[in-house]
Amino acid sequence: MRIAQLAPLEETVPPEKYGGTELIVSLLTEELTNRDHEVTLFACGRSKSKARKVSIIDHPLRSDESGQIRRWSAYDLRQLIELKDREKEFDIIHNHMGYISLPFLDEIDCPSVTTLHNLVEEYCRDIFIAYKHLTYVAISNAFKKLNLPDQLNYASTIYNGIDLNCYPFEADKNRTYLLFLGRISKDKGTREAIEISKALRLPLKIAGKIDPADRMYFEKEVEPFLNDSGIQFIGEVDLTQKISLYREAIAVVYPINFEEPFGLVMAESLALGTPVMAIARGAVQEIIIDGKTGIVADSVEKLISRFGEIKNISPKECRKQAEKFSSLNMTTEYEKLYDRLKK
Repeated sequence: MRIAQLAPLEETVPPEKYGGTELIVSLLTEELTNRDHEVTLFACGRSKSKARKVSIIDHPLRSDESGQIRRWSAYDLRQLIELKDREKEFDIIHNHMGYISLPFLDEIDCPSVTTLHNLVEEYCRDIFIAYKHLTYVAISNAFKKLNLPDQLNYASTIYNGIDLNCYPFEADKNRTYLLFLGRISKDKGTREAIEISKALRLPLKIAGKIDPADRMYFEKEVEPFLNDSGIQFIGEVDLTQKISLYREAIAVVYPINFEEPFGLVMAESLALGTPVMAIARGAVQEIIIDGKTGIVADSVEKLISRFGEIKNISPKECRKQAEKFSSLNMTTEYEKLYDRLKK
């Protein structure tokens, strides 16, 4: 099958550090290529792939330090124009760029599918409604319920996947701290993670990216606690660092304040045998089995009160649950969908 994968230009594929969508695009692209599909990846030039690559810009937009790139949408549109010029080369187009691609996909004479990686916010709601007849994929059932479930043409729910080979499992590890891993923000609950660690009198390691929009949150809600010897901010981490952090954590704390569409951190943690303590919002209950692979509760206070259950959770059960969210399973589900959609 001839497949176009249409990636965002903000980060490389795969991302060097932070970038959930770009990681999914990479895993899917590489596995489709392994399965002898003819895959073309539309992404920035520094992206790495075994697939044929089409790039209209060398570096990821987010990394531009010159100040010359001020209109990201222009580069998105240039990539979409390039796609339209090549539309006859493909049997299916898979869009990961979101709403900006929809008018192009509607005009292109080639079947397409759009995976919704982010919640549909008010500012782009009308755009999706205008193109509700196009084909969409939700990354969790909870996500689908929150994103125009009665209006968009959802073909399937397909969970995001991780490459389990990158997360070698070791059951017996010396675990000494709690871990918060993810974007430092109110949505992700960084401050609540600190509250949990202090209430339990356990060290907390915080690893993640601080976006400019979240800088004030970090300075007000997180930074004042870093003088406490038990609270350590590590910053943004790569895969090798993440694996080490997961392996030595008693649990990953995941006290989110929004409806999480999926949550790769939860799948990664389980793959390494580390249970997750999470607030029951979004897709959490589709990923974590309460009492078996983690603790799921509706408040920070309940997570704290139930912490004693963590010692009874088997790392092997965590790993077993993670296998449900493998990149191999994800790719197989997308293959089935492509087959249904192609002409």
